[in-house]
Amino acid sequence: MPDRVTTSFIPKESLMSDRSPRSPRRNPLVFLNIIAIGIIVVAVLGAAGVFLLKTYTEQSIASKKESLDRQRSAFEPATIEELLRLDKRINASHGLLKSHTAVSLMFADLEARTVENVRFRDFKYEAAGQGRFVLSMSGEARSFNSVAIQSDSFGKSTILKDPIFANLNLDQNGDVIFDFSAVVDPVRISYAAAVLDAVTPSNEEPLP
Repeated sequence: MPDRVTTSFIPKESLMSDRSPRSPRRNPLVFLNIIAIGIIVVAVLGAAGVFLLKTYTEQSIASKKESLDRQRSAFEPATIEELLRLDKRINASHGLLKSHTAVSLMFADLEARTVENVRFRDFKYEAAGQGRFVLSMSGEARSFNSVAIQSDSFGKSTILKDPIFANLNLDQNGDVIFDFSAVVDPVRISYAAAVLDAVTPSNEEPLP
């Protein structure tokens, strides 16, 4: 009996290709979830870092404050307060000494620089503002030459600034009368200057 030939009209290749597995489609939400999880992890790590930094900073401040308190207690507070009070007193005394004037220095300079044949009267000493003082006097001399010598003597003074002789005239006895004025340097008649002059050699020109 001859073998039967089985004939099929369905193409085998087409059936095999239809049975091959298909690749699954990728869901875009998966990528969004991964990004969100990454952001959350970074935020948690950042918060933990800030917390640790804050804790370390607070502990460091507390430790330094404790160390400062120990060092401060090593110095006796009573001694420090006493030294501060002494420093304030010294500064106050220095300010009073610097601002106080010794008018006796001006009188000594006038006495030493007044030449023979000249005398003064009507003494006036007053403040002229901005720390300046003005000395005003009237005087008389035997001659105009004596007035010139007196002007030269006062011109060498470090206390009297801008000495002016004005209103020169002759009186009934033939003597020369005049008015004198000068600006007094307050620095040169201060007690501080007096102490300084007492301990340092003077550079002034010799008196006539």
